[in-house]
Amino acid sequence: MLKKNIFDVGTDELKAYFQGLGEHAFRADQVLTWIFKHRVDDFQRMSNLPLPVRRRLEADFTFGHLKLLSRQQSGKDYTTKFLLGLTDGDGIEAVFMRDRDRVTYCISSQAGCPLACSFCATGYSGYSRNLTAGEILEQVQVLARTLDPPHNVVYMGMGEPLLNLGQVAESLQRLTDPTGFGLSPRRITVSTAGIVPGIHRLAEAKRPVNLALSLHAPNNDLRQELMPINRQYPLELVIPALKHYLRVTSRIITLEYIMIADCNMESEHAEQLARIARDTAAKVNLLTYNPVQESGLVAADAARENVFRDRLRALGISATIRYRRGRDIQAACGQLRGTVLHNKDGAQE
Repeated sequence: MLKKNIFDVGTDELKAYFQGLGEHAFRADQVLTWIFKHRVDDFQRMSNLPLPVRRRLEADFTFGHLKLLSRQQSGKDYTTKFLLGLTDGDGIEAVFMRDRDRVTYCISSQAGCPLACSFCATGYSGYSRNLTAGEILEQVQVLARTLDPPHNVVYMGMGEPLLNLGQVAESLQRLTDPTGFGLSPRRITVSTAGIVPGIHRLAEAKRPVNLALSLHAPNNDLRQELMPINRQYPLELVIPALKHYLRVTSRIITLEYIMIADCNMESEHAEQLARIARDTAAKVNLLTYNPVQESGLVAADAARENVFRDRLRALGISATIRYRRGRDIQAACGQLRGTVLHNKDGAQE
């Protein structure tokens, strides 16, 4: 029988486990401290636990199920990409990024993605399933054991987090719990393509993490071409949901916007985007595009990107171009999974 992944065991469940053994509930906090603070992957190293308890833990649990399939480090910056194998043979991606002295992890919430956005490599490589909270947390643990611990964690990897909100919320609880990684909610960002019920549920979850909307087009007609989910949740529903999130959490909204040549960078698009940003009190992250072969879409040149950014700033919007890190190692989401597991070339935002 497959041992249970210790990362899939919540604090209350672990306390109940120890009480069932006739042990004090505080043993759970000791175990979690060893795992998340000291990042150990061996129960025998938990020296403040009695030997019989360590042996029982070893018999009942495993330190995760993810297997390192590939690791690539950029020769141009400090970006490192990990392809991690699941027990069912599929794979997920996690990315380590360093900006001066700040470390950010980009993690996945699903194996693949069902939304089929036209610019996205993950959608072209297919959707398999939701990840468990343990599989989400284990990505953080693998990167922390291998490199430096995170200052920030972003749910911007493979998948739509708000289509797996139960497991994402559980992973957020343990990322922010003092007995877990102990990160401030202000250091965590959840990205969504605009799943309106999920935005409302996340707002009521009492964990005021940052919210980013993958917008990418400032009107419904164009957004539906790029992102089929807009048919179900058009901007008329998404924008009020963002405003509700802002009211409940007081967290600033970020609008993510891929710049695609001859597509979404005209003056009228800048004006429409500026109206949305003003209406939601949001800042805008402009993203350079890594082309996907299947899409036929083309990246804009740097000069054109700067013109679009400057137009937004002239309209009073906080807009920053976020240049993609690790482009020499296919660090954008979905690229490595597509090439290694599905023998595809591709890229994603």
